[in-house]
Amino acid sequence: MNANKFREVNRRVVTPDMCDALGHFNIQYYFETLSDGVVRIMEILKEPIEEIPERGTAFALHKEESHFLAEIYDGDEFYMATAIERFGNKSMILQHRFFSAEDDRELFRSRFITVNMDLKARKSIPFSEEFKFMAEKEFPFYQAEN
Repeated sequence: MNANKFREVNRRVVTPDMCDALGHFNIQYYFETLSDGVVRIMEILKEPIEEIPERGTAFALHKEESHFLAEIYDGDEFYMATAIERFGNKSMILQHRFFSAEDDRELFRSRFITVNMDLKARKSIPFSEEFKFMAEKEFPFYQAEN
């Protein structure tokens, strides 16, 4: 997997308190990192999290799939990077990767199927054309390697 096919959205250095009894990065921090990354993606796409109540819309995670490729330990630095796999009318699929800051080695991958949620009606709604344009401008498209 080539790191330059994704856009970096956040970076993290693992501290001892983030490690579990097995001595590696605890799963709760994987998902905290993913969540923080999605907040950053929303900022990049001019959909900041603090404007959600006023806007009345937000990304909502519908389905997630993870693959743990290499252990991450105390002191390791890595970054989360994202690409867009697909845009639908009301949903998009995001491919997230954690790469080693030292050598760009892929450590973890996660696939998010998200929907554009109307928070009042509690249902998915179409993405605006402006949003799609911005997303396509800011993030590379993911193409699976054969």
